[in-house]
Parts: sequence; structure tokens; C-alpha cells
Amino acid sequence: MTSANRKLRLDFARRLIEALAFAGLDDSPTTLARHFNTHSYGMVITMHGARRWLVGDSIPTQSHLNALASLLGVSSAWLLLGQGPMLEDAVAIESAQTASSGNLGEVLGIFQSLKDSERQLVWNLMMMLNRSHGHST
Repeated sequence: MTSANRKLRLDFARRLIEALAFAGLDDSPTTLARHFNTHSYGMVITMHGARRWLVGDSIPTQSHLNALASLLGVSSAWLLLGQGPMLEDAVAIESAQTASSGNLGEVLGIFQSLKDSERQLVWNLMMMLNRSHGHST
């Protein structure tokens, strides 16, 4: 096993723990497995598998990675490789901000100044409103 592979797995584990915190979840294997199995229709992971992800022993398959990223509200490219913005919709927000003269910059600034728990509440509300308007996340 190369040191580059080990670094990739450890970096993934660090980002996974960050994404769990962003989603308001603790970083225990039990919590991760329970949340994943409850919300990722048709896909199942064991607590042992969740622990391996959290400590950097392994990286999920692409299908599990995509489900995990969607579940946590983060970009799969960011979660796996640290590339691009953490939030999937961050690029769209930046584009809209430059395309309009609205107050998106102010809204984003306020959002970034909130505590993690407050950000999660705002994020959950936005996702709920988004779904109620027929959009997918």
C-alpha cells in the first residue's frame, strides 16, 4: 500500500467527519451506519464498514460515495478528493451572485457567520423548501 493511497483515505476520513459535523451528526460508526441505512434506499453498510471509512482504512464504492455525499449535502468530488466546493450548490450560488445584483452575497455572508447548528437548521429548511417546489437535491 502506497503512502499516497493512505493519505487519500485519511483525507477522505477527515472530510467525512467534517461533513457529518456539518450535517449535525456525530462521527460514531453507529450513527453513520444507522443514518446511511435509514436514508439510502436499497444500500446498506455495517458499523464495521462505517468505522473503516471514519478511520481511513477504506473508501466507499462510487455508488456508496454518491449516496453518502447526497445524504450529507456535500459534493461527492469534495468528499472523495477535496476538489471543488464542499456544498454541491455553492457553484450555483456563486454564479447567481455574479449574474444578479441581488443580495445573495449578504445572505451567504450571514449563513457563513452562523454557528454550525444554526447553519444546519437553515440548510434543512432550504432543502425542505426546495423539495416542496418540486426540485431535487
